[in-house]
This record gives sequence, C-alpha cells and structure tokens, in this order.
Amino acid sequence: MTKHAIFSKMVRTIAVFALALIFSAFMSGDDNNAQRFKDAALNLDKTSHTLVDEFDYWPECGIRVTGSHLASLISLNELQGMLPCPLYVSGPHYDGQWDLHNEADFGHYNPEAIEYLASLAKKVVADKNFVKLSQPLIDTYLYRQMHIMMVIHDALYDGTFSQEERERIFNTSIETKGWEYDDYDAGFVLSRLSLYDDSYVFANISYRFLHFWARRWSDGTIDAFYQGLSTIFKAYHPEYEFSADAYWLPEEEMYEEGGDEGDIFVVIDGSELRLRLGPSTSTDTFKWPDGTNRHPKVGERFLYLSEEGDFYQIDFHGYALWVSKKFTHLE
Repeated sequence: MTKHAIFSKMVRTIAVFALALIFSAFMSGDDNNAQRFKDAALNLDKTSHTLVDEFDYWPECGIRVTGSHLASLISLNELQGMLPCPLYVSGPHYDGQWDLHNEADFGHYNPEAIEYLASLAKKVVADKNFVKLSQPLIDTYLYRQMHIMMVIHDALYDGTFSQEERERIFNTSIETKGWEYDDYDAGFVLSRLSLYDDSYVFANISYRFLHFWARRWSDGTIDAFYQGLSTIFKAYHPEYEFSADAYWLPEEEMYEEGGDEGDIFVVIDGSELRLRLGPSTSTDTFKWPDGTNRHPKVGERFLYLSEEGDFYQIDFHGYALWVSKKFTHLE
C-alpha cells in the first residue's frame, strides 16, 4: 500500500470518527434535554408566578399565566440553550425574558425550533414509566389547558369551516389581539364548544387559546405545535378523539341560560355592574370591541358557577365571569 493510500485511509477513518463523535454528542444533548423536560414536569407542583402584576389563578388559568408558571421551571435562556437553532425569528422577547404584555408585536417562532421540540416531546412521552409517574401532575396542572387547545384546534379543522373562513377567523383574532368577543365567526366557534370538564369553553381562557393558534398560523408553526401538543396530550389521554357530536353544542343551545332543577342563580342588583375575568377588582373587565365595559342588566339572573372571596362566578352567555357579591344576590 502506498503512503498516499495509507494517508487517505487515515483521513477517512478520522473523518468517520469525528462524525461519530458529533453524532454522539448531539444524541447525548438530546437525551439531556428530554431528561430536563421530565424533571420540569415532575415539579409542576413547585412552580412560582413570574408575572407579578397579573392575577394568579393557576392552574385554572389561561395561556399567559400558564406560561408564567412554566417559565419558573425552564427559563427562556435555558430553553434557547437546548435548541440547535434560534427559538424566534422575530418578536419582542429579548435578554432572556418573555414579553407577555406586548400589544404591538408577538414572538414569531422558528419552525425548525418547534419541529425539534415536537420531536423531543415524542421522545419524552415514549418513556411509559415517566408518563405513569407524571400523570397526576399533568392532569392537575396542564390537562385543562391542553384539552381546550386541542378542542379549539380540532374544531377549526373538522370541516365546519372552509379554509377561507378559518383564515378570516385567524386574521380577525390577530388584528383584535384575540378579544373580539362579537366577531361572529370566532364567537360562533367558542360559544358552541363544550368540554366534559367545563360546561363551556369560557371566553376569558378560550379566546386566548384561539389567539395562540392564530399566531401560530401566522408564523407558520401551527402544524409543528399541534404535532407536539397532540403527542403529549394523547400520551396521557389516548382516549381523546375529536367528535363533532361530542363537542359541538346544537346551535339553539348556544346562549341557553336555563339550568336544571336545584341550580343556583346570581341575580343582578346593581346598575352598570362590571364583569371581571377573575375574582378581584385588579383583574380586567369584560369589554365590548370598542373598549367600553359590558354590563349585565338589573334583574337579570345567571347560573351560579362558584365563588371566591367577595365575588361570584357566573355563566354570562357562556362566558365564565365574576361579579361582586355586594351588588348581587343568590336565589
């Protein structure tokens, strides 16, 4: 064998060895990332609220408060360090902090990053022992949010809406920051959806989740996000299968207040009573599209859902909202 042939063989051997090391390092990092997410899931009962100016109603909350708690387990800097590419291609998040109050812009995710996270999710839940161990925590802290997200996505893509109609809903959601309550198409979706763990998909949560899917449609990551979400959700609840018969309310029941025998109702005593999104005077009020407050009429009665402190939670035309006990009474 000539010196040149020996040298060429050595180069090829070194190249193969180097590639093997790179591949091994990548796979090792992948394993470490999967383990990090497992560790986070097993600490869902030890989160903290990172949005100090936002009312904390975890785990009965929407996407922003959920994100606030999850950020206490894995920071933006740590998450970015796990990824083989930038998490965002544009948006207001910077210096390792999520800007969750920005009304002018939102983070446009990198499709490659979300595809990687979706593949990582598949690897995490492939560990059946981990799924069994973490199921109580997932069901307590994340089941409700994931269920609502799954149902809203599947309802939008179940054939009820054409592509043009769906895109109009998404565009309206983006233009109005997800709070256009009286947009007919979006309102039609949310007011007709029902869940087994909720009598309705409540507006103060479901509009935010619809808004999330609209943004993911806008930045081109909706399919990758849904792949990751459905992989996780169905690992814990394989019985889930979207069914129009199961989740769509008949149109005539959209705003039916009725109630069963023995139900309790909250009667409105005060004029121009504010409807709030949480049981506190510091939470946002329920508004019309022009930004003015929406009020129930004196004498109207609404189904009682729960109470906390000085507030009753009522079913206001399918929206779970809060009213002051001071200006209402039960019957």
